[in-house]
Amino acid sequence: MKSKWNNNLKGYVRIEIIGQESSSFINTCIQSGIQIWDIKPIDGDRVHVSISVPDVQRAKAILKQNKLKIRIKEKKGTPFLLKKMWKRNGFILGMVSFIFILFLLSNMIWNINVIGANPKTEYELRKAALEIGVKKGKFIFLLPNVREVQRQLTERMGNVTWIGVTQHGTSYRFEVVEKEIPKEKQITGPRHLVATKQAVIHSLFVEKGQPVVTVNDYVQKGTLLVSGYIGKEKKPELVSAKGEIFGEVWYETKVEIPLNTSFQTYTGKFENRHYVSLFGLDIPIYGFSDGEFQDKTETLNESPLYLAKWKMPVSYIKKEIRETDGVKRSYTKAEAIEVGKEMAKKELLKKLPEDAKIKGEKVWQQKVSNGKVKLTMLYQVIENIASEQPIPIQQGE
Repeated sequence: MKSKWNNNLKGYVRIEIIGQESSSFINTCIQSGIQIWDIKPIDGDRVHVSISVPDVQRAKAILKQNKLKIRIKEKKGTPFLLKKMWKRNGFILGMVSFIFILFLLSNMIWNINVIGANPKTEYELRKAALEIGVKKGKFIFLLPNVREVQRQLTERMGNVTWIGVTQHGTSYRFEVVEKEIPKEKQITGPRHLVATKQAVIHSLFVEKGQPVVTVNDYVQKGTLLVSGYIGKEKKPELVSAKGEIFGEVWYETKVEIPLNTSFQTYTGKFENRHYVSLFGLDIPIYGFSDGEFQDKTETLNESPLYLAKWKMPVSYIKKEIRETDGVKRSYTKAEAIEVGKEMAKKELLKKLPEDAKIKGEKVWQQKVSNGKVKLTMLYQVIENIASEQPIPIQQGE
């Protein structure tokens, strides 16, 4: 079986030997190490034999010595098959070109679907996807993997709770869960303004209603600030109280700052390696160095390749090697306190309404424990503390 496979690979010819000395020719070939097989006598002057292509020239010399003639009957094996195919190179090139173009088209984005988003969110999502390269006509294997696309889109879209990203062949599908912003209840009819939290009244701007507190008054949560009853005491008129009551509110924020920390940063140096994975075997095609980095992190991005709708056992892999630098940071107690103040202030600003203003701050408590500075900060904040409260109307009023 192995000999037959080798003969087909090298190529062989089936020839007819004409002459009286054909047996002498066969014996001489065998003695000279020329491989011949399938010897078939036709009559007294003709014999059919098979000879491999590499031995044809040596066989011709022996035929000439024995004054024999030959006639080639068949040509078989890989060399002749390739030659025959090359004569039809237009067809072969067309077939290869068709498969290549089909392969390219099967690995490009042709459709992007967004589900669960209103028109504004969909527009913002498509814009964010375009910024990271997800667009029609882009090669899929040049994009980050689906998880990375999902992570980047979630970071860019602040008005959504969750974004699901899936890829099906040449299509990307984005499923969006938008944040539910509770609608403010529209209160109709007469109403008071009451305090939302305990505070000291800082200033009042009343458009409608009767103020019942003054500057520097201390109020608790639920305290009446502006009454919806105006006019005479015996026959009051009901209105919808309207205005802004700014109160001085105290907030407490706690933070911890380590005096010594170690963390990693990227130096900006990196190396990229590119592979083609064939049946699980990673074959490097570009970039053969992992970088002379003492500390590094590696990220793999694998993109399977498709032919039409069928997933091929071939994928493109990009490995990114980034150099990292271990950094140690130390603070004195005074430096840690200043850093803690900034951290506490940033945390507080996240909780405050947009129109609130920080009037003052104070370090209420500070101590060093287990290598950390622990701070308790008090903040004096001016903010609108008024909230609408409906006035129940009894029959006859």
